Amino acid sequence: MIDISQIKYPHLDRLVNLRPAPQIVLGKLITWTVKEDGSNIGVYAGNDGELHYRSRNMDRASDQFYGYMNSTDEYTGLCEMVTDSLTQWNDEIVVFGELLTKGKSPTRIETHEKTRFVVFDIWSTRQNGWMNYTQIHQNCYHYGLPVVEMLGTCRCTDMDSLYAFKDDMLQECKSRGKEGTVAKIWDSSINLGENAGTGAGIIYFKEKLDTPKMEKAQRLIQEGAPQLPSLPDSEVWGAIEKARADLGEDFTNIKRAMPLIAQYVGEECKKHICSAPERKLISYYQERLQEVTV
Repeated sequence: MIDISQIKYPHLDRLVNLRPAPQIVLGKLITWTVKEDGSNIGVYAGNDGELHYRSRNMDRASDQFYGYMNSTDEYTGLCEMVTDSLTQWNDEIVVFGELLTKGKSPTRIETHEKTRFVVFDIWSTRQNGWMNYTQIHQNCYHYGLPVVEMLGTCRCTDMDSLYAFKDDMLQECKSRGKEGTVAKIWDSSINLGENAGTGAGIIYFKEKLDTPKMEKAQRLIQEGAPQLPSLPDSEVWGAIEKARADLGEDFTNIKRAMPLIAQYVGEECKKHICSAPERKLISYYQERLQEVTV
């Protein structure tokens, strides 16, 4: 029996870093969606009949983020959808989405006029896996819940065509003022461990405007220690937002916030094979703290 509270969202890498190689996606239908700029929150119904929220890294989001979620226009629809799924269809689900809090977004790309929740994925116990985009859209439509926009679909047979389509999707994101795109493949033939950051039945990856193009970069083998690129600012802001989601009001406590920020930034450096950010982490923290406490 699956403990629904333990369902976590997979960590996503870039196309060029998929294992065993990017070619794993060739010949498969890829759905490209907008990457919203906020905090990853998972929503499910607890045994107490109440909505429960998990953050990117914690089983339970902070009280502050509970307050944010409960204040959104989407709260009632979320309650109805997760409850109806359980009582009418005997299906425990976890609704994953982006919590967009009022004010500047974590990467500074957007300014949110009000606090909202936008759905991007749904885990279904009945399916023992992830719903595809059509299923997500249909479920959310009936409860008036917003879903991340689909930018396009492709099925490519060579890497040059795939990279060109990826660039087109990023240009579309730029024109919309979005930070990037998340690409998704749903295919029952995919086995766990075949790809980076995803699992059985899915290949997910993300591409962002502020990350360098690696697929056609010229390569030179040199002696000596690696000179890694600095971690992009967008990843630093994302790590800080994870810490804020975990700490809630304690985010203002520098003694609690900075160690967690350092931990999450370090994890991002390892994941993206980057060196430390060019700026000191304290300056990022102070800037974000000023924004969220105004």
